[in-house]
Amino acid sequence: MTLILLLKVVHILAAIVAVGSNVTYAFWLRRAGLDRDRLIFTIEGIRLLDSRIANPAYVLVLLTGLGMVALGAFSFTTGWILAAIALYVALVVVGLAFFSPAIKRQLEEAQRDSTSRAYAAAAARSNLFGIGTLVVVLVIVFLMVTKPF
Repeated sequence: MTLILLLKVVHILAAIVAVGSNVTYAFWLRRAGLDRDRLIFTIEGIRLLDSRIANPAYVLVLLTGLGMVALGAFSFTTGWILAAIALYVALVVVGLAFFSPAIKRQLEEAQRDSTSRAYAAAAARSNLFGIGTLVVVLVIVFLMVTKPF
């Protein structure tokens, strides 16, 4: 097995782990309902999954992707790679600047009163950022698989 092939396998597995983790968040939040204790447990679990599983997997996706380019499998001048990197950078910015604070706020509001308007607004905001980031991730996956330009 060549190093490039090994990097590709790790790249794909890390992408599956990262995206798979993110896809489960809405499911777990729906299961928690509006029960305060369940919500707090679930949101803390989502934050833990994000920080210990999904985000490290996304970093591994970046590193293995850069490794494949550095080893000559692809070029940084290729359109779909440039687009994917730009979208990845945008994801990091949105994640740090918007999604993380939104989910933190959702947790704070759940701890206060999970049936309040403030909680509903915080949940809607984090849901919006979650859906938005997932859509961008799916576009990146599309670019990686189809290599359209």
